[in-house]
Amino acid sequence: MELTAVVTLPLDLGDTSLTALTRDLQHALASPSPVVTLIGAAPGTFCLGLALGSEAHGDSNTHAFSELLTTMHGSPKPLLAVVDGRAIGGGMGLACACDWVVSTERSTFALPELLWGLIPAIIWPVLTDRMAPHAVRQWTVSAHTRSALDAHAAGLVDTLVPADTLERVVGRRARDLSRLDPAALHRLRRWARDSRQHDLPTALKLGAEITASMLRQPTVRRRWDAFAAGESPWSS
Repeated sequence: MELTAVVTLPLDLGDTSLTALTRDLQHALASPSPVVTLIGAAPGTFCLGLALGSEAHGDSNTHAFSELLTTMHGSPKPLLAVVDGRAIGGGMGLACACDWVVSTERSTFALPELLWGLIPAIIWPVLTDRMAPHAVRQWTVSAHTRSALDAHAAGLVDTLVPADTLERVVGRRARDLSRLDPAALHRLRRWARDSRQHDLPTALKLGAEITASMLRQPTVRRRWDAFAAGESPWSS
């Protein structure tokens, strides 16, 4: 069994390419591989975001893109983004929707939507899952291209590496992600977002209820028992 199912992104996100990307992602999620990895469209490019040519005159690609990000949010497997090049607009959104982002030092990131009279409305929720809202707003209003170092400092990038070490680091990170309990990771994504809707005392109470319910699950008990016995919990 391959450790990771690789999904190659299109250069940009139009009706046709979004349909193909959604199909490829669904195939990867259904594969035996425990991790799904998103890689760039071409050397020097991760993804350039929504297509703004002839395919952009309708609204079908915007809805298809939002549905794709929803599918990623509900992924039963860890999602790993490997950025080695330009990630612009929706391309940044795809990276931010993943559970871990590895980037080379030569990569760049940008939110140029305001230059075209748009806003990054679709990707805003996933951007602010990774970056502070005021930082996302600053990046959007400035519309400047940012370095991978800037992205790492802002929390967008988790692991920043030289290009010549990318393959080795990605392999190590995929192994780390494969050890996680998929159901717990899915619950984490949901709770990270849902917890913002409550005041602190309510969120703490709900957090206690979630933890108690998860502790009653047989898979959690098996992992705890394995750890107590000196074994690796992910091998149980």
